[in-house]
Amino acid sequence: NAAIALFEATADPAYSDHARHFIGELDRWHLDSDKTGYWLTASDSGDVPIRIRGDVDEAIPSATSQIVEALVRLSSLTGDLELGEKAWATAEHAMGRASQQAYGQAGIVNACALALEPLKLIIIDKPGSSSLVPVANRIPDPRRVDIVAPIGTEANRPMLPGGVLPPTDKPSAWFCSGQVCLPVVTDAG
Repeated sequence: NAAIALFEATADPAYSDHARHFIGELDRWHLDSDKTGYWLTASDSGDVPIRIRGDVDEAIPSATSQIVEALVRLSSLTGDLELGEKAWATAEHAMGRASQQAYGQAGIVNACALALEPLKLIIIDKPGSSSLVPVANRIPDPRRVDIVAPIGTEANRPMLPGGVLPPTDKPSAWFCSGQVCLPVVTDAG
């Protein structure tokens, strides 16, 4: 999640790559055998008598809820449908376990709501004199992944649902929920 937030703040594609790497390491060391959730301890922890899940919220949202959120946000950022399906399966199993808990499940409920309706805002704007980015900044939404690309960019173009590349010849913005986008906005007014 931190790498995705840094990507949103800087538009540096290296952070998106870092997020993919972190998910890969998470899968390597913490993924359960059914591939539907994650253990709190790594698979090579020899001194742990029983591996538990991080499903209970305490002062911060549970590890499981943070993982679901990271999977959903990375899927939205990259347009990776397979990762989106993985996020959905992880959320579904986490919600099943959380329904048996007496308390501490708000983080998982919130992450599952995000998995049900992932939000993405793609903005193509002028780097020096942005007109659309300030509008988006005035309406922050922690559920939304914001992707900003400069006009004329060809490398590292953001992807709309369905693998469609948006045109980058003029200022424009697309707000997408899951695999559906609202009509393009070209004026900040």
